[in-house]
Amino acid sequence: MTRVKLNVLSDTSARPLVQALVAAFASEAGMSDDDVRRLETAVDVLLDFTLEHAYPDDDLGEILVKLELDADVVHVTVHDWGLPLTSAGGILGPLPEPLAAIAQDAQNVQLLNLGSGGKRLVADVPVSSSGDDHGRDHHLEETATLARSDVPDAIEVRAATADDAEAIAQLLYENYHLSYVHGDFYLPRFLIAALSTGELVSAVAIHDGRLVGHHALMPRPGIPSAETGAAVVHSAYRGLGLFGLLFEHTLGTAVGHGLASVFGDAVTIHPYSQRAESSHGYHETALQLGMVPAQTTMRGFGSGGPRKRTATLRSYRPLDARSRQVALPGAYRELLEGIYANVGLSIQPVAACAAADGDAVTVELDKPRALGFLRVRRWDADALRQQMRYVLSRHADVVYADLDLASVEDVDEATAGLNELGFFVSGLILHGPDGHDHLRLQLLDSPAIEIEQVVCDSEFAQGLMKDVLDDRSRVGG
Repeated sequence: MTRVKLNVLSDTSARPLVQALVAAFASEAGMSDDDVRRLETAVDVLLDFTLEHAYPDDDLGEILVKLELDADVVHVTVHDWGLPLTSAGGILGPLPEPLAAIAQDAQNVQLLNLGSGGKRLVADVPVSSSGDDHGRDHHLEETATLARSDVPDAIEVRAATADDAEAIAQLLYENYHLSYVHGDFYLPRFLIAALSTGELVSAVAIHDGRLVGHHALMPRPGIPSAETGAAVVHSAYRGLGLFGLLFEHTLGTAVGHGLASVFGDAVTIHPYSQRAESSHGYHETALQLGMVPAQTTMRGFGSGGPRKRTATLRSYRPLDARSRQVALPGAYRELLEGIYANVGLSIQPVAACAAADGDAVTVELDKPRALGFLRVRRWDADALRQQMRYVLSRHADVVYADLDLASVEDVDEATAGLNELGFFVSGLILHGPDGHDHLRLQLLDSPAIEIEQVVCDSEFAQGLMKDVLDDRSRVGG
């Protein structure tokens, strides 16, 4: 990202600075001559419009010009705090003629009145060079938790309703196209039902009647922890602190529901979502290899997506600070003790595990993602083999086995048995079914799983990755 803030005395003082900004940006990005021409045209039009309309009666004004390179587009933003104008562009209404005239060189041109936050002119300029390592800082801008007073008054953050369903699906599409791992978010009818029943609890940001941000809480019956995710801010509204405000709304909802923790699964194709979760008090507990199917795409990280299944880092933010009563297997005791310390929870040995009633091993399939989940509630080697054969027969590429640390009586025998079947460590799952913690192990049943190019941002996550890969080598998984 390249940006410059101008204290404008006249157009003659502003223009050379902005031209220098564009030239430096284009050179760094390796843009073609045609791309540079389109970018220069779009920036000139937006700057001219701002210079003419923002401060007509003032000798001095402030303008922020920002350029961000995405996968195949440059996002141009010209922000001022001058004369208010009516929002326009797209569903907001027709653009003033000078702005409408650049349609052949730019897309998604909009004028956004942000109330006390000033106003923004935004445009997307298509480029032929993707520059995959450039322009990613805009994801970092949204990590800070900002106070309500820091966000423009014109933007409302509230709980989502069923009436927001279609707009949520469309916003996810704008950011992920059709590759987001929770495919139900593209189904307005599913969202209507989930929002109505409480299966999904979302926070949304609204500007001029338009949904421009979303963050979801996904509780599950009987489980005192819930996933947070589907965090999206429209590209024209990045850098305003909306992600932080949406997250705080979601966190308040989680506390109101009496949840013991919230968690997120951050992708490992880049460090930015990991940093976003870390900035909100999440701490890593598990590296889940192969969790994300190949070809998941996100604006700003290439249009082709990964060619192999990629990993996620599970991170938790505990809301209940009480000690966890668990039985730790000797093979993973040191690792699990380190994970508990990382997430900020103390542990107490279970005096005696209470054997669970019902099936010893239960199964859950995630067919869209070709994943299988086994929950081991008490040790029964025959039942495990039977359920494992079933899961693999359903073409699961990855199988995760969750060993209940509060109900399995002989955790050492159970972990040894799982290791013999090829399961190696993933990490710790907090506040799972029945409120119990689980040791997560994993088995890979596909050659198309990324192992070498896993990006872990924090020092703890890097150490966890080493432990996981070392255990894979030991087990032979």
